[in-house]
Parts: sequence; C-alpha cells; structure tokens
Amino acid sequence: MAGEVQLSSGIRSNLLLLQDTTTKLERTQLRLATGNKINSALDGPAGFFAAKGLNQRAGDLTGLKDGIGQAISTIKGADTGISKIEALVEQARGLTTQALGSLGTDANSVKLRNSLANSFNGVLRQIDSLANDATYAGKNLLVGSGLRLDATASSKTSVNAIAGISGARATNVVSADEYTISVTGDGAISGATNDIANAEQARGISNLVINGFASTTASNFSSISIKLTGGVGKDKTFTVSEGESTITQTFTVSQFEEAKARGDVLRFAASFNSGTNVSFDVDFDSIEDVPDTVGVGTSVIEKNVNLQIVATNQNGETLTRDGLNLLGQAKVANGENSFAFDSGSARVTVDQRQILQASKYSDAVGTSYGTGAALIVGTPDNNGGAISAAETYGLTATAASFNYTTNQFDNYSVALKGAGAASSVVVTVSAGNAGNVSFAPGVGLASSAQFNLNLNFGDLKYITTAAAATISEVNTTKTVTGLSGIDSNAVSAVSSVSGFLDNSVTKLTATVSGTTSAATITFSDGLGGTFTKTNVNLTGAVTSFQVTLAGGVNDGATITFETTSAGLTNSTGIDVAATGTFEVKIRGAYNAPREAKFDVRPANTGQTADLTTKQLVDATDANNLTVQLNETNTSTVTVVSQNVRTDGQGLKLDFAQNGWNDRADIDNAIKQLDAAKLTLRSASSNLSTNLNVIQTRESYTKEFSDVLTEGANKLVQADQNEEGANILTLQTKQQLGTIALSLANQAQQAILRLF
Repeated sequence: MAGEVQLSSGIRSNLLLLQDTTTKLERTQLRLATGNKINSALDGPAGFFAAKGLNQRAGDLTGLKDGIGQAISTIKGADTGISKIEALVEQARGLTTQALGSLGTDANSVKLRNSLANSFNGVLRQIDSLANDATYAGKNLLVGSGLRLDATASSKTSVNAIAGISGARATNVVSADEYTISVTGDGAISGATNDIANAEQARGISNLVINGFASTTASNFSSISIKLTGGVGKDKTFTVSEGESTITQTFTVSQFEEAKARGDVLRFAASFNSGTNVSFDVDFDSIEDVPDTVGVGTSVIEKNVNLQIVATNQNGETLTRDGLNLLGQAKVANGENSFAFDSGSARVTVDQRQILQASKYSDAVGTSYGTGAALIVGTPDNNGGAISAAETYGLTATAASFNYTTNQFDNYSVALKGAGAASSVVVTVSAGNAGNVSFAPGVGLASSAQFNLNLNFGDLKYITTAAAATISEVNTTKTVTGLSGIDSNAVSAVSSVSGFLDNSVTKLTATVSGTTSAATITFSDGLGGTFTKTNVNLTGAVTSFQVTLAGGVNDGATITFETTSAGLTNSTGIDVAATGTFEVKIRGAYNAPREAKFDVRPANTGQTADLTTKQLVDATDANNLTVQLNETNTSTVTVVSQNVRTDGQGLKLDFAQNGWNDRADIDNAIKQLDAAKLTLRSASSNLSTNLNVIQTRESYTKEFSDVLTEGANKLVQADQNEEGANILTLQTKQQLGTIALSLANQAQQAILRLF
C-alpha cells in the first residue's frame, strides 16, 4: 500500500517535485497539442464560457452569411433580368421607329405596320416571360406583389353579347374603371374625296360616285379598287373590286361610238352584296387623253362608312373609332379596336359583317345610284314619314308625246316602286314640276313616308320605255331648206322606217345637186351613215324610193319615201345649182337603258354594354426578400419585389393598339416605352441600393465573425512560444528531479552496502 513504504524526506520531496513537474509537463503538452490554454471549464471557467459565447455568436453570424450570400445571388439574378428587359424595350422601341417610317395609307404600308405591331406584341410577351422566369430560391423580385386588375367575366360576356362584337377585354389596367361600349351610325357609304379625285384623273373617268347603305349581314370596310385595261383604240375593261368580290364590265369601241352619236356617255354601275354602289362615266376620248398611261392601271379609293364605335369611361371621357375617318385617323376596322384611357385600354373585336345590327340610328334615306343616278338630284326626302323596313326603290317611266324642238318627251309617267312591292306609285312629271315630285304613300312603298324627289328632267328619257315614232309622227318632221323649185309636198309621205338608233332621234338630211334630169341626191344621218342616189330625173314620175344607210350607228337602217305623181318638182322646175336640204327626223324606240335607285333604312335602337374592371387578385408579399442581418433577427433588410412585367401595375406597356394603323397609337406606344425605361431604371436602382447594403452587411458579418472568433481565441488559445519554452523547462526540471531522486536513492544504497 502507498503508506506502508516509508520514504525519506529527501526522496519524498524529490518524488513530489517530479510528480508536479510531470503533471505540468502533461498540461503543457496538451496545450501544445490543442493550441488552447483553456480546454475545459476546469482550465478556467470564466475564460472558457466567455470564449464559448463568442464562438457561438461567431457561428451564428457565419450561418447568416450563407443566407446573405443567397440573397445577394437572388438580387443579382433580378438585376440581370432587368438588364435584359431593358434590351427588349430598346428592341420594341426600334419597331416603333420603323413603323413611323411607314405611315402611308397604301396596302403595303398598312400591312407592314400591322406586321410590326404583331412583332411588338411578341416582344412584350417575351418581357413577361423573362420576368416570370427570374425566380431564384423560390423568390422572384421582378413580378411584384401579384396584384391584378382586369375586366370581370360577367362584363366581358355582356359586351360580347352586342351583335358584331366579340373578344371584349381590358389590357394595361392601371385602376378600376367602367367602359360603356356603344355603336352608332346608319352605315351610309361614301368614298374618300381625295382618292376619288385621284382616280378620276389617273383613269380618265368622271362623275365617280361611291354610295349605298352597308348591309347588316354582309358589310365590310374594304377599299374600292378600280382597274382599267385596254389601250388606244381598243375596248375598255373595268374590274372593280371590294374585298374578295369583283365585278368586271367591258365597254366596246362600237358602244362608245353609238353613245357619242346620241350625245350620251357610257356609264359603269355596279352594286356589291356589302351594300356598296360604284358608278362612273366612261369616255374613251378622256381615258386615252391621260398622259403616259392612257388610263391603264389601278386606282384604290378608301371607303368610308357612317359607323362609330364609342367607348366612354366613368369620368365621361369618350374615345371613338369612326368609319368616316381616313385610315390612320382613328378609323374603325375589322378585327380588334382599342380604346386607350389613363385607367387602361378597352378592346373589342369587330365583325364587319354584323356590327351594323348593334348600331343606333334614325330613319335614313340614301342617295341615288345606278347608271341613271344623275336623274335624282340630292337625297330624296321622306317628308318626315316613318320608314318601316329596309327597301330599295327604283324609278321607271313611260312616255308618248315627243317634242322635237326640246328633244324631250313633254310628259312622263314616272313610277316609284319598292323591290318587294307588287305595284307602283305613278306620278305625271313635266318640265314644270320635275324639281319637286311627290310620291304619296301607296302599295308600292314599303313605308308610310311620302317621298319628295328633285328630278333632272333631261335625264328622265334614260329610264323611259316608249315605242319608236309612228310613221305619221315621222311625217310631221319633214322640212325643206334652200331648195327653190322643189315642192315641199312632193315627198308626200314616209311609208316605212326600220333599223334606226334606239333611245335617240336621227335627223336624216338630203342634199340635191346636178341637173334636173340627172340629179344626185345624198342622204346623211350626221352619224356616219350615208346614202347616195345618182342620175335621178327630178321631172319624172317617181312614186317611191327607198334609202338604205351605210356606215355609222345607223348602218343598214332604211326609210321609204312616197312621192306625188308629178315627181319631185313643180311646174316651174328646180334650180339644182342652188344648194339646199330636205330633212326628216326619226325617233327610235326608248328602252330604258339606265336605272335609278335609292335605298331607305328604318331606325334601329342599337345596343350598349359596360366593360367593368376591378381588382381580381389581392397583393401579397410572398416574393419580397427579407434578409436577416444579425443573430437575434433584430436587424433585417426587406427587398420589395418590383413588377417589371408589362401589365398596368408594372411597366404599363400596352399591346399594340389597332394594328398601328394610326400614328397616334404608335406615338402612344413610344410614350409608354419611354416611361417603362424610367420604371426599369428605378427598379434597377432599388435593387442596386439593396444589393450594396446587403453586400456591405455580408462583409461586415464576415469581418465581425472573425473578430468574435479572434476574441474567443485570445481567451483560450495558448502562446505556442511560451508553452514551448515551458515544456523545455519542465523537461529539464523533470530530468533534474529524476537525477535528484536517483541521488537520494544512492545514499540509502550506500548504507545498505555497509551490511
């Protein structure tokens, strides 16, 4: 046992010293091995626990650095997204610049702008896609709070219920509003004045009229194209197109010559199913006088329709797309029509075929159309009467008593009849009352209206049906001028007539020359037709002779004259040296070569509906990034998600309006793009500011964590140099203790050797 061996005081003293040295040596070796002078609470409770607290805090801060680093990556990802969105905005801006360089109203320019508008919409969709894809670690700093305002489903359904309207929606909704959509206008059709003047000049035509009422089931907003083919001295072919519909008519040289002989002009007239009527005068001479082209080519006339789509917001602001405006000036179009308010854009898709069904308008009477449109001066007056149904009215006439002095019939029986009526309302018209002809309501009129028409009396003959002049009527037109010695009654009668020009009066003139026994009689109609009879014995008994014209519009026409038994001269003889004429007039049959019509349209009540926008999705902070900056979570930075999508809560970039048909819509897009750039810069600045703050805190956290660790180390870490010196000292001391103990043992061993 330990206490059973008695050690000398020297040995015990040396042993205790050696044990103490060994303990200190072991402690010093441990310090060198661990580097710490305090390895447990037993080594120094105050220092141990103080260092432990510092290390724990340093560890907490080190853990925060990871979160801060991820936050920095999230912000950098968002900032990169903004940079790319800025590039897309510049790309969109380039499209608007290109569109401004193609502002023409020709088909190619319009098509290019429509294509650029589609490309613009594609860029905006890419902006939204890029913003939605900028998610990092579950956070997206480019989509904002998620607040969304849009049109309600019920209001869109209500607007879509309007005839001819579909696809109602709201875009770029900034604030709640209500847009009242309505349609007005009776659909009256006209042509752009400048285009009409240009077409008349370029094609050599005249009196070009475009009119009518747009159909309620087949209307369109298409322009009118007039194409002319046929060179000098050739037939003229006109091809008139509207949308997909085409009407072609060829006028021959002989038709022109015949009309020219009558003192008339040829007239083109066509009606399309859309309700559009096109008519113009055709004069070959005027066409062939057009410099360079002799009229050959194509002219396009922009069609105007009295139709307005109106949007009014809660503040009473009104925007209108008007079919009477020129292209590029807020003209209504087939397809989507957009109305841009400060609160957002209301959009509706228009079906040009049916939109008129939703329009509000009063009773309307259209201007005349057809080849005989010039007959009706101005617009017929319905005298305030009600029009109960849409109808097309036509004028026809008959006549009998022709006045060869005025070259007109004295009176016409003019009939007005609706296309669906069984009979007509007939009024007698003379030169005295043609300026105000009243057609009282009757079975021929599909309404209770009394129509008052201002008629061009001279044009009534073009819609008139009348039989050719009788033989007795022809005989009343005989005259002799300047032929002394010829008996005016020698030609006792015209016995037959055939083949003379219809819808006109032919004046047949005979001239006599030569000698009494061998005279030459030459007949001419002044229209290219002639007949010559030679070696005529004027004193002989000629009972009849027939004239057959050759050439001109009366080629082949015949007239037979009966003479007295005494021949063509009287008892005093004839002086053939004196030039003179014998005349007779032949009126051909009138077969109403032209037609005159006008349309009426009853009132329509129209339809309206409201497109209501409101908040449909509430805002959240789910995408906001909160960064913890200290271990107690008492210091944080919140990075608010920035909405850089194109909606009304973000960049406020609306999709292209109205296909960029209007410059105003392009200018509006430019304005929005410029504002979007500022928004992006602000968002980028906000992210950069937060990034700088967080990066500064990240650096601070790292450095402060190091300070804490260093402080903790100072409390527990050993001085390696000092401990190295200590171990050398203790090792030396241990060796000396061992020697001392050995020496003490040697003294006892010496005593043992005495025995």
